[in-house]
Amino acid sequence: MNINSKGRALNKQSALKGFTLIEMLVVVAIISILSGLTLTGIGGFTARARDTRRIGDLKNVQNYLEFYFTKCGIYPGTSACAIGSLANWSELSASLAGLGAKVPNDPISTRNYFYGVTTGNNLTYIIGAKLETENKILGDSNEIDSTTGFTMTTGADCSDTAPAYGYCIGS
Repeated sequence: MNINSKGRALNKQSALKGFTLIEMLVVVAIISILSGLTLTGIGGFTARARDTRRIGDLKNVQNYLEFYFTKCGIYPGTSACAIGSLANWSELSASLAGLGAKVPNDPISTRNYFYGVTTGNNLTYIIGAKLETENKILGDSNEIDSTTGFTMTTGADCSDTAPAYGYCIGS
């Protein structure tokens, strides 16, 4: 029988309690693999969440545009009721700000929403965003796939296919 420094007897069973180095390494490896898979999955969820926000933002702007149309009889563009030629999203924001509307920007600062009106009469519009992932809403009957006949902001693409995944709605 062995006796430790505190005078207690050590038997063979108490000396074997604990984990071996191999067991610890296996557990750490399993935890690392599971956390890596989890973090990879979260990346897809955040992209879909941003896409959902984009779709909601465009529907809100659509409401602002309808209110603008009710007041002015046309959609923002080149006319006396609008500010300038609306060459970009920030000019649309300025036009709608007169109505008290706060027009949102894309969740990623390097991306932009886009806007366009029918060339010449400003009686119909298209607003859109480039989604990050393929989305079933791209097949919706209200979703627009072409910008033909519209004066659009730079970079507008309503194509439903990769890499654009352009989501566009309008009047």
